[in-house]
Amino acid sequence: MRCFSILLNPCLITLFLAVPAAAAGVPYRVEIDAASSVEKLLEKNLGIIRWRGNDYIDREQLERLYKSTPQEIENLLAPLGYFKPRIVSSMTPDGGGWLIRFEVWREDETVVHDVNLQIEGAIRDEPDFRSRWAELIQVWPLPIGGDFTQSDWDSAKRRGLQALIIDRFPTAKIKDSKAEIDPERSAAELSVVYDSGPRFSFGELEINGLKRYPRKLVERMVTFHPGEGYSQQKLLDLQTSLQNTPYFNSVFIDTPLDANQPIGVPVRVDLVEAPTRKTDVGLGFDTDKGPRGSAGYRYTNLRQLGWIGTTGLDLQKAEQTFNLKVELPPDRKHYRYSSMYKFEHKDVSGLDTLTHTIGVQRARKLGEIDVTQGLQYTRERTRHTVGDVEKSDLNRAFIPSQGWTRRHLDNPNDPRNGTIMSWHLSGATRAFLSDADFVRAYGRIAWYFPAGDSGVFLLRGEAGQVIADDEQNVPTKLLFRTGGANTVRGYKFESLGVKDGNAVLGGRVLATGSVEYQHKIIDRWRAAIFMDAGGAAKDWTDFKAYRGYGVGARWISPVGPFALDLAKGVETNRMQIHFSLGVGF
Repeated sequence: MRCFSILLNPCLITLFLAVPAAAAGVPYRVEIDAASSVEKLLEKNLGIIRWRGNDYIDREQLERLYKSTPQEIENLLAPLGYFKPRIVSSMTPDGGGWLIRFEVWREDETVVHDVNLQIEGAIRDEPDFRSRWAELIQVWPLPIGGDFTQSDWDSAKRRGLQALIIDRFPTAKIKDSKAEIDPERSAAELSVVYDSGPRFSFGELEINGLKRYPRKLVERMVTFHPGEGYSQQKLLDLQTSLQNTPYFNSVFIDTPLDANQPIGVPVRVDLVEAPTRKTDVGLGFDTDKGPRGSAGYRYTNLRQLGWIGTTGLDLQKAEQTFNLKVELPPDRKHYRYSSMYKFEHKDVSGLDTLTHTIGVQRARKLGEIDVTQGLQYTRERTRHTVGDVEKSDLNRAFIPSQGWTRRHLDNPNDPRNGTIMSWHLSGATRAFLSDADFVRAYGRIAWYFPAGDSGVFLLRGEAGQVIADDEQNVPTKLLFRTGGANTVRGYKFESLGVKDGNAVLGGRVLATGSVEYQHKIIDRWRAAIFMDAGGAAKDWTDFKAYRGYGVGARWISPVGPFALDLAKGVETNRMQIHFSLGVGF
């Protein structure tokens, strides 16, 4: 029957072409009753569906297509494990045409009854062979008792091969594989023989394309040495580290793999240097701080050592900043060391603040996690009025700090699933260059999860506390105020805190939360509804949660979501417009 079907189809095509062009095809409909994934596969691939509406199909040709379709269904479904599908077909008159139905289901799923994995080659002489063998068995995705499909079988073999290739055996291959299917028992017996090939090791590092930067700049990012076993992950780490710097426009790493010469494989790094100087000028506007103008300059080869020097000026109605920073190239452990100076003037909610900060920092990014440690000295002068009296304070603090951030998102610029979380811990003591003893803790989280095909929920929360006998001598930038975009919408920027005369001062405690639903309207546009709540206070006994709710629009730009929100503050009964750019966090 199977051979007859294969020979018949070309004949049918010939007959179709022989029918005069004026012939009118017989009308018919095809209905398939099966699992959704199977239904989609059959609708896309069955010949009887592809020929529907063709003028060359007459009654005789339609019956031939109808009779050959069950075998065609079996052939299409065999890779999915439907080795004995039950197919019930019917062809009945339907008005002036025909209704053709196929009901498809499998009576018994094909189950894996046995798995035999073998590895040959030089890997058997490695000290960690037993552990790698055990790991291969552990991650094998088609265990005994699992459902068998052809796609899973192919994927499992590739996964096992990849486990060998990435570590010391890049020329490993599948020597033999077999899947024996017993349709009567609905059983699959699997066997794979891998050949690891020879053990490869790294040789000397060849660096091409350096003109301005020293060779040491690249070498300090290399985490392997000549004679060490080949590692695909370490090559990828090197490429990522180089690409994440501002030094190069392109990075290409090549290792010639020859099974006859596996010892001392050279690592060739081809680089295209980026310009050493970069200038940025920008204009903008946001609802929190008003119109904005900015200018920045970066030079990436200070002292001809690859040190990065940056300076920037940012002018806004409510805030003006100037900064200087010198950053060293990353070391072998991916740490970046930097020193900085920052001047900041801020006039928000009746509180005028002038701050000078100098500091040093160590930062490292490994995958999804960013870690920072810092030391900074802050000198801050604040002014605000209470009635007709102007109050002024001068606060100083020498602050060690530790920060941690993890971004686990399915799409960094347009997330639908995942989390962002961070925490920050800092403090100071009067015993060393500070006017107050305090400890500050702060944490924040954002959780995205899908709601159907077109919707996404965003839940956000943050909390913080400063432990101090008196917050008056704690720098204002380390206390808490809230309100505005990405916090509690419906209220002005940093307008929620501790009231003192005409000013809003920072409090020792903070808590905010937000629930937002976004729904896709068309292309890159989404509509949003949200509700926020939170506040900042002197302590938890004085804490009050201010509420806001509203609607908004989201446009998914190449650099992240652009948000426009119209929110109402429940306590103020006033409307507020908010702009923001970037992933909500």
